[in-house]
Amino acid sequence: MENPESTYPLLRNVFYVQNKPNEETKEIVNLLVKRGKEWHGPDVMYLNRQHIVMVEPVAAESQVGKLIHEANEKTGSSLDC
Repeated sequence: MENPESTYPLLRNVFYVQNKPNEETKEIVNLLVKRGKEWHGPDVMYLNRQHIVMVEPVAAESQVGKLIHEANEKTGSSLDC
């Protein structure tokens, strides 16, 4: 997060979890998706500071941290979690 004290902090390298059902087993699979693949192709996200309830860092050695690192290696991004 850049400028966390500003009215509109900036996020780069944003990921979110998307649930997808497996067609064969009907099991729900959680996928980590990098923001920017949407139709409008956003590359950053501005937040309204008044709506931020909590900020929680992602540890590099966590499962999410490892998946973010792998995704960044594929895209050539130097940003880490």
